[in-house]
Amino acid sequence: MKKTIWFHARLIFSLVVMLSSFNTAKAISAVPVKLAWDASPDAAVAGYALYYRLAEASVTSRLDLGPAQAATLFDLDAGSDYLIYVVAYDTAGVESSASNVLSYRPLALTRLQISEQTDGTMNIQFSAAAGALCRVEFASSLASSQWQTLGSATADKNGEVLINDPLAVNHPLRFYRGVRQ
Repeated sequence: MKKTIWFHARLIFSLVVMLSSFNTAKAISAVPVKLAWDASPDAAVAGYALYYRLAEASVTSRLDLGPAQAATLFDLDAGSDYLIYVVAYDTAGVESSASNVLSYRPLALTRLQISEQTDGTMNIQFSAAAGALCRVEFASSLASSQWQTLGSATADKNGEVLINDPLAVNHPLRFYRGVRQ
């Protein structure tokens, strides 16, 4: 007799949209995506597995998460369509039916988060794929054709990039944009 494990999942992503230009002929690694779901109320649940695949592909990847109710996917391609879902499983490995299927298209960069420090320095932070070389450019106008490089950095193992602008205090109006190199 097949046992049914009751499971309800609500996938949550922690990304914000950011304009990004890139060559679609070559796949670019996406910003890591963080997913979380509610615990199953069924006491027989021993763990969870996350399944994901390209929407047009037939091969599905499985990530066994044990009892964790969150996961981060680091190996997705920016601009590609993915299908993602979670299942619960018992100690015998019997899986529940799939959660709701999430259709997701990851980004190359997240929106810039800008914060002013007490000394007038601006911190510019965003996310990209771990190991991606990125830069921040600045201009005095959004319509400017003269964007200048403020600094470059490699995204850390979590995909975080932080570049500071200590000269922002001397410029009353400054615009920033993030670029993948």
